[in-house]
Amino acid sequence: MSMDNAIQKVLIIGGGPTEIGHETELDAACVQIIQAFKKMGVRPLLIDNNPFSAALESVQPTNMFIQTVTAENVQRIIEKEQPDAILPTVGGVLAISVIQELQENGVLSDNGCQVLGIPGQSLMDVNNPERINAVLAHMGSPVIASETVGTLDEAVNVAAQIGYPVIVKPIAPKIDTNRILCDNEADLIGAVTRGFRWSRFKQCVIEQSIVGYKEIELVTVRDVMGTQVLIAGLENIDPIGTHSGDSMVVVPTLTLSNTEYEELRDAAFAINDQFGFTGVVHTHFALHANLDRYYVTKVTPYNDRGSSLAAYATGYPIAYVAANLYLNQKVTDVRLPDNYEFRQSALLEPTLDHVIVRIPIWPFEDVPEADQHLNTVMKSVGSTVGVGRSTEEAILKALRSSQFSPQDELPSMSDLTDSQIISRLIHPLSSRILVLIEALRRGYQVDELTELTKIDAFYFDKLKHILEIEEDIKAAPLSAEQLKRGRYYGFGDGMIARIWHTDIDTVREIGKSNLILPTYKGIEPSAGELIQTPSSYYSTFETENEATQLSDKTVLVLGRGGNQLGPNASADYFTTEMLKQLQRSGYRTVIMNTNPNAGSLSPLLTDKQIIDPVQLGDVLNVVALEKPVLIFVPGNRHYLTRELRKRELPVAVLPPDQEKRSDLVSDHAEVGLDLFVTKEHIVPILASDLKSDQGMATTFDQITVTKTPATLNDGQLDRILNHANNYLSVHHRTGVVQMLYTIDRNGEPKFAGIRPSRLTTIAFLNKVTGINWVRMLVRQALGEIDESLIQKLPLDIRSDRAALVRGTFPFKQLQLTERLGLTTQEVGASITFGVDAALSADE
Repeated sequence: MSMDNAIQKVLIIGGGPTEIGHETELDAACVQIIQAFKKMGVRPLLIDNNPFSAALESVQPTNMFIQTVTAENVQRIIEKEQPDAILPTVGGVLAISVIQELQENGVLSDNGCQVLGIPGQSLMDVNNPERINAVLAHMGSPVIASETVGTLDEAVNVAAQIGYPVIVKPIAPKIDTNRILCDNEADLIGAVTRGFRWSRFKQCVIEQSIVGYKEIELVTVRDVMGTQVLIAGLENIDPIGTHSGDSMVVVPTLTLSNTEYEELRDAAFAINDQFGFTGVVHTHFALHANLDRYYVTKVTPYNDRGSSLAAYATGYPIAYVAANLYLNQKVTDVRLPDNYEFRQSALLEPTLDHVIVRIPIWPFEDVPEADQHLNTVMKSVGSTVGVGRSTEEAILKALRSSQFSPQDELPSMSDLTDSQIISRLIHPLSSRILVLIEALRRGYQVDELTELTKIDAFYFDKLKHILEIEEDIKAAPLSAEQLKRGRYYGFGDGMIARIWHTDIDTVREIGKSNLILPTYKGIEPSAGELIQTPSSYYSTFETENEATQLSDKTVLVLGRGGNQLGPNASADYFTTEMLKQLQRSGYRTVIMNTNPNAGSLSPLLTDKQIIDPVQLGDVLNVVALEKPVLIFVPGNRHYLTRELRKRELPVAVLPPDQEKRSDLVSDHAEVGLDLFVTKEHIVPILASDLKSDQGMATTFDQITVTKTPATLNDGQLDRILNHANNYLSVHHRTGVVQMLYTIDRNGEPKFAGIRPSRLTTIAFLNKVTGINWVRMLVRQALGEIDESLIQKLPLDIRSDRAALVRGTFPFKQLQLTERLGLTTQEVGASITFGVDAALSADE
């Protein structure tokens, strides 16, 4: 069967603003699917209101709908554009909810618009635990005792019958919600009340708890003929009871027997057949090895963080293959990229010769009032990964990447009392792995730790081995033998330098003089059998090196690592647009990053991806291999910038002038003027009103809303423009900067300060002006800005086009009451235009 030629135009539903539950992985998959559709001659349309969407930059302006993702907006697009099909699989729970509503009210059938990936009947089952359980029971699969309720009284009675603890799950949630564990009736009432609010049908499922079971996830793809491929098994180190998004996750599965693995594989395939899914499916299982029992806990027939991790862990191009399968191609007819030998088809079940570990990143430093206990409600805002030849190496690399310590050191938990250690083992908090390590360091036995945490003893043995290596390194200062052993198992140069009470250069000199040098291994699905030149690599310390210098015109781009509140998705969007411009400017590109959800790690955007900690020693190793002509460093990595410059390496900070920070003369501002500044030019871009999400901002960190045009008369705008020009002629800056002003009682603008424009603002400027300012910044760093380019910029500082960008916050997911959000607490943002923007500004 060839591609379905009846499908010429597809409307893709975006995921909306980044939030807890989905980061940039949806947009990253969307970019790959858009490219695949274009390659097959299919016209992609996209609706999204995420200002950090790289996918929006990937479609033509006429195919771009920057609107809130609602059933009403999607219906209008369908009726006007008449797409042949609609794709919900890169929009998460939000997209599924919208498509379900459009199917229910007949919009899809009335307009002859088919849903790709999920058949109509199965679409109504997705995110409905009761329906999924009914189908599973019909198949003979083991199901958890559960019942649907629509009132609090029903919930209390059902929970009493099932017996506490129970799990509460909303039916057809409107947001990416979570399973809520309830130990008693008081917990149940609160959970059901929230669940009714989140459910489109004001219904919840009450089900028996299986807390303590092992959580296993399988990522598969299936074509329309029923041919299936198991891409990867994901093993949660933490048991059921800790949300999978808050758990450490390992690929491949390391503690399952072959019989268990095959049983779960067969179950996943049978479920996919029963529902008739095509494309990617992510299935969660709860496994009790001792009782030889498993349950299916979740079926996700769309892209999510699990499928993203599987793609990065295996090198299998899941989103690209899925795009072909959505158009009814057979798996055997889909060809993998050209660097595979024998024109290998997508019918390739990956084999791994490495281990990858994902560790979550939590927002509690920026939202300290949130409950930090890890349970069935997801709280992490990002994650980092480590890749290694051993589990120890992968764990240490992931841990080093998750801490963001500029000296590559890990925090100590030695100040905790024994009673605090016990409490955290039983009732886990964030940075759980550091507590596990501290417990082992204090002599807790593996069997008692396994009993307390329900974590498999295998992982405690690995952590114990890491501590033994650390002790051996400590006992032999400056030993080449111990340096080799430490490096092989994932210890960073900064860590070893701290253990030996020396500096990193001394450590590196010992390595160099004793030929203890990194080797790079490819990340690809055939374990080296079918691929000639992988594009994705990790370092280890062995004898065979699979990577060579890319070119003599290579630029190294350092990614920002895992998502955090504040920069979050905007940073990855910025990096993605940087990479696109570097390609346009004729450079080969290498990126270092450890964020498994990052679009900037896509092989579509770079020539080589290195998944290693963005720490000084690891960066210097890549520099030695690639000899880049330029190294782009994020503006917030001041230690790294200083250390690289100290070694006289060609460093460019982007965005520029981040090191100068802000120069503020007031404590708040009402108006911002963004400008593009070079040595020869001062170019005004946009004047905007600056507000908080609840009205006037009284401090700079409350400015989370930007609206244009600014409420200024012509005279006020003229005076601001004159002042900005005069100020910047004397106080020179470079890049995109924001001049800040207040308006006094007489209507006179007063200068409040200057700061580098925030990443959120730069994304906003891109969408409003139609000029990609990230790419302008890259061209400035490359020396490509000239007079003719400046003169051609289609700017109108007095444009009356209304637009607004508003920060979004994680308070609802963290179960906190809504409050005034700060810039440091932003999890994402939304963007609106026209009348909607004007209305939003007054909310």
